[in-house]
Amino acid sequence: MKMDVAVIRFGLCVMTVCAVLGIAVFGYSEAPQPFYPGGTYDSVIPAPDDVLGFPLGSRPVRFEEALGYFKTLADASPRVRFFRDGETYEGRDMFHVIISDESTMSRLDSVRGDVARLADPRKTTPEEASRIIESTPAVMWLMFNIHGNEVSGTDASLQLAYQLAAGTDEASAAARRELVIGIYPMQNPDGRERFLTHVSQWNGAVPNNDYQSMQHLGVWPYGRTNHYLFDLNRDWFILAHPESRARVSTLLQWNPQVVVDIHEMGSYDTYLFNPPREPINRHINDAVRKWWRVFARDQARAFDRYGWSYYTREWLEDWYPGYTTSWSDCIGAVGILYEQAFTGGTQVKRPDGTVLTFRNAVHHQFTSSMANISTAAENRKALLEDFHAMKVKTLADYDKADVKAYIVDPTKNPSRARRLVERLLMQGIEIERATETFSIKKAQTYWNAEKVTKTFPPGTWIIRLDQPLRPLINAILEFDPRLSTEFLESEREHLEKNKGTRMYEVSTWSMLIAYGLDAWVSGTVPEVATEQVTAVQPLRGQVTGPEPLFGYLVDYSDDSAVTLLVRLLEDGVQVRAAKQPFTTEGRSYHRGSLLIRLNENGSDVGDVIRDAAAAVGATVYGAGTALSEKGPDLGGREFQLLEAPSTALLSGPAMNLYSFGTMWHMLDQELGARCSLLDYHRLGYTDLRKYNVLILPSSGGYSSIFGGNLEKIRDWVNDGGTLIAVDGAAAFLTDSTRTMSKVRLKRDVLADLDVYERAVQREREAGKTVIDSALVWEGAVAEKKKDVQEKQVEPPKKPQKDILEETDLHQRLFYPRGTVLRAIPNEEHWLNFGAGDTIPALLYTACAYMSKEPVETASRLSGESDLRISGLLWPEAKERWQRSAFVTREAFGKGQIILFAGEPTFRSYFYATSRLLANAIFLGPGFGTSPVVSW
Repeated sequence: MKMDVAVIRFGLCVMTVCAVLGIAVFGYSEAPQPFYPGGTYDSVIPAPDDVLGFPLGSRPVRFEEALGYFKTLADASPRVRFFRDGETYEGRDMFHVIISDESTMSRLDSVRGDVARLADPRKTTPEEASRIIESTPAVMWLMFNIHGNEVSGTDASLQLAYQLAAGTDEASAAARRELVIGIYPMQNPDGRERFLTHVSQWNGAVPNNDYQSMQHLGVWPYGRTNHYLFDLNRDWFILAHPESRARVSTLLQWNPQVVVDIHEMGSYDTYLFNPPREPINRHINDAVRKWWRVFARDQARAFDRYGWSYYTREWLEDWYPGYTTSWSDCIGAVGILYEQAFTGGTQVKRPDGTVLTFRNAVHHQFTSSMANISTAAENRKALLEDFHAMKVKTLADYDKADVKAYIVDPTKNPSRARRLVERLLMQGIEIERATETFSIKKAQTYWNAEKVTKTFPPGTWIIRLDQPLRPLINAILEFDPRLSTEFLESEREHLEKNKGTRMYEVSTWSMLIAYGLDAWVSGTVPEVATEQVTAVQPLRGQVTGPEPLFGYLVDYSDDSAVTLLVRLLEDGVQVRAAKQPFTTEGRSYHRGSLLIRLNENGSDVGDVIRDAAAAVGATVYGAGTALSEKGPDLGGREFQLLEAPSTALLSGPAMNLYSFGTMWHMLDQELGARCSLLDYHRLGYTDLRKYNVLILPSSGGYSSIFGGNLEKIRDWVNDGGTLIAVDGAAAFLTDSTRTMSKVRLKRDVLADLDVYERAVQREREAGKTVIDSALVWEGAVAEKKKDVQEKQVEPPKKPQKDILEETDLHQRLFYPRGTVLRAIPNEEHWLNFGAGDTIPALLYTACAYMSKEPVETASRLSGESDLRISGLLWPEAKERWQRSAFVTREAFGKGQIILFAGEPTFRSYFYATSRLLANAIFLGPGFGTSPVVSW
């Protein structure tokens, strides 16, 4: 028996050693080789193995280990400098290193300044540019581990930094001599640490090479995302997160010529790198496309030496400018992507019987990085020449450009416009503020194609396009990016042959549309006195007017009003919201405007309001009377008393990570609102009486999520709860078998579409009836004549059910994939307060929703002729989604159900629709329910 135990222990030891050395226990794997065959190194500079205490690639390095090594390397070598440039939500450092030869490191600021002059031809002469190009290193950045569970890149960055700092071979010396190399080892430290904690938790004594096992994948919420579960490789221009703001700031300081983005993909894949396939963003310069091929040739050669498999193009695109690569392309760098097969930090057995180890993956990433660095070093001068030439051409082509400026009138929502300007300034974009009134002929907004003469007030923001970052500005702000006809033909063919979409991303993304701002483009240069904007000052919150005799008022059109409402409700202030617009003491207020009556609050309410207004930048007006000049008086019933929300957000593995994360981020980070995160596995044991608002993120798995708890949810809503369901959750509740919502999926009511169409028609005609006195006073005769006329018209025959189903199934193939559609709000409905008279709504769904009374359709998509605002929308989708519901509200017992057809907080920058979600949460318990039992 003892012998058997010894044998088992010996076997476990052998397998552990094999795992460390990268040798497969079962199946064939690449034999471990030196990362850099024949390499020689400066013995004074410590190798990763010496500092880590284990062989690099035997397991993934943790955050503190990587941080420690880079600090040690910087201390040991004059060729390396360590920088801290930010902090994550969880308090981890964002850091990078710069590597070059001693001569360059001694004049690093001067080099950076010279490259900055190349980036802006307005600041240098052609002769000076030639001198800089002859004598200045090119700048190259390598960005690792933006997805926390794609771990091999960070480990490769340690070996790469060591090679560049300590390598005595000619290739390493040339890289140092010809380049300034920036290494961002870990763009998402929080996600990486979360993933590695999962991996270490589920690892056993015996190495497991099944990629489906939890040793490889971890558990929800996995490690791909940051703290709030965002994909940071979509956030480059949105800049919702500190990780993104740190790296954008760093890259803009350096104006790089090459930016490499290192990723992982499916375990059964091989290795992917540039060039991409269509669609490619049209604002990417042809010179960048040329360099993709140059770098790919040398990268392929490096892999061919080992016989490693790889490919290019197939699924890689550079369409959406929020990726590392495409954002970099748009600032004039050559963006390059790597995708290494995923190992989860251990090893994976593949269908062909081979085993891919983590050590192999790290070696592939290191080899790719060195290959690209060598290409950049060999082409230093040509890269700088093309970089400068791109900037020169950008400025020279301004006169021929169709769009000369983007113009934003901030009047309707100053705090939201300010936020946009703040994010644009972070990206190095030049902005001016008009100091006087001016007009533009042939100005065009995103709502329609008509060009009109438009007058703008002082304080209007102007973004002129005669600046070096014009490609980036257009890429992130243009109203309607157009896919090439060639790609549309290919996409259409794939859809018709049931091969699925070739779109890897959303089809549109304009920040101006997402923010829902009063934004315009001009084909002429605005002639107006302006001041340059270098920073945006915080909005000054204040209470204005004399000491109020009746109370305080806050107009609800600006986003600061929502943040203020959150603070006031949290502080226990009794707040009311106006159901109708009104004018008092010479000032007009919109629907939703907040009223705080003195007689309903304590004696210190004025101090509470002043503190809250100052904190959030809101303007509050004192009310000296309850009498209104127009609209309801302030003491009447048209001011609804609000109830403070006690909000819960459902979470768990079946949830759409991004749907959950954006709503959590909105509540916690942007609004500062309390929110409980409920694990749906414990729903049966959760006392829902503590909450009066429950939010269901999108998911396709609600049947299993709720299990036997749907009745509990139904009872909770019936007792007065506000249930908010988003996207996939809305689809679940609209199933007639749930007996919850009366809204229906279009595919389930094809035989009754005429009924819904008549309901929509009644909605559109409500309040627009022309009064016919004869009909009113002589109604019997007139109605009789009308009845006779109606009987003479035969109703159209309905198509057969199978034809309707076949047509609907075909139309669903062409559903909107990240397309902005026009939603028409019912402006009297409290869900739309502060949202304006038209709403840009992004949809990425195959579900179209039908609604009619008694359901309240707060926002409905427009008709076919003007449905599309921006992005790809096939004719079949126009026909199917026209006049379908976007946001609905319906009573359910004492409570209510609110449905959103799409993601209202998409990527945390679609403020136009996130306002509707905020209304659902903070106005909903007061406007739409009877109170839940108090806790």
